[in-house]
Amino acid sequence: MKKTNKKSAKEKRVLIAALLVAAVTIAGSTFAWFTSKDEVTNRLTASADYGVSIVEDFTPPEDWLPGQKINKDVSAVNTGNVAAFVRLGLLYDSKLTTAGEGVAIADFAANVDNLVELGTEASTSEANTPTGGNTVNGTANEVTLLQAGGTLVIAAGQPVSPSDDWKVRSGDDSNTDDYSGDEQFTPTEEGLYIFQRTIYEEGTGAEKIKYSGYYYKGEKFYALETEPGTVYIAGIVTPAVEEDENGVVTLVDGALDDVKLASTQEVTIANDGDDPAYEIAWIKADGTEADAGSANAKFIRLTYVGNDNTSDDKALDDVIIDIELAEGWTTNWTYIANGGRIDSTNDTGFFYYNKILEPGATTPKLVDSVTLNKDVTQEAYKELTFDLSVILDSIQITPDENKTAPSYVEGVNGAEWGVTAEYDGTAVSWS
Repeated sequence: MKKTNKKSAKEKRVLIAALLVAAVTIAGSTFAWFTSKDEVTNRLTASADYGVSIVEDFTPPEDWLPGQKINKDVSAVNTGNVAAFVRLGLLYDSKLTTAGEGVAIADFAANVDNLVELGTEASTSEANTPTGGNTVNGTANEVTLLQAGGTLVIAAGQPVSPSDDWKVRSGDDSNTDDYSGDEQFTPTEEGLYIFQRTIYEEGTGAEKIKYSGYYYKGEKFYALETEPGTVYIAGIVTPAVEEDENGVVTLVDGALDDVKLASTQEVTIANDGDDPAYEIAWIKADGTEADAGSANAKFIRLTYVGNDNTSDDKALDDVIIDIELAEGWTTNWTYIANGGRIDSTNDTGFFYYNKILEPGATTPKLVDSVTLNKDVTQEAYKELTFDLSVILDSIQITPDENKTAPSYVEGVNGAEWGVTAEYDGTAVSWS
């Protein structure tokens, strides 16, 4: 005879624990199965494919030029089957090669690794790129530009007579004196080479004598420290050489005292809590400043202020980078200035999505493009690497059985995001 279990309804009651989980995760996490056991096993399976990812359209340029806008569309997509709250943050790091302190010619050997080597070919191909030292690649023959139209007045550190065959211009070799040669002047001895030009001021027509040059050693050409915005040497006395009635050429006393070799220094801007850091400003479409997170803010402007870095108080120009926000971004995102920082220094904080991100859904864009500001000059940097990293945080939605609006936000409000969310059944508001 089959035995019947006549336990009371109370005894038959099985307690099933509902596991309401609000876990802060980075995109790509998954949940395990949840089980609850009593006298009788009831298995609750939470076969959740919890995946929220960053999606972007971005092709980095090989050579980023001032004023060049680079498309970078940034959104978040829910690739799983669990609804989620999301927030995005922007981190930025840079490595710059900037102008360093000028090096006295007498200190060449001790500083050669930091000196700026000039290119000698009108190409950036590997075969024509200078090697050794702190190379700065260019698309022009930099040595030719420094010689162009100039008369050689200092060769291997010594004055040369305008009357001898060392008087050359760009396009001439040292054996011609008619300035019609088709070969480039090439030094043979180590030392400082200076070329003199007569420059006519625009508007006034006034004559000015200017100089350019390089330091030559071992078939390599090294740049000299120059006046900002020109190829001319700072500090040189005018004129550098003089010739008496007998044709004897001498160097003007003190003419080369301030001529120095150009050097570079490496600057790293990182999220380590230390200087240097980018200054952050929110900018309207018309270029004026906006309040952080306001609807009329079009750009987040990052500025690395070139600090005085030399003993003679030569200041570096600023590096300015504009992150363009998507059109109407405040309709879809809320920026809260005190809503937490991603890292120590170089970040904006977080942008909170104004809706629940349902499975299969993609947020509207937050970022549209990144531009190296057109006002950035050649004195701001020699080489620049800029990394814009997008950080995604997401929290699983776990409403109660009745799906009341307050239950939707319990997890996110308990997740230490530093903000409070409210849900009205359609939109999420953040404070």
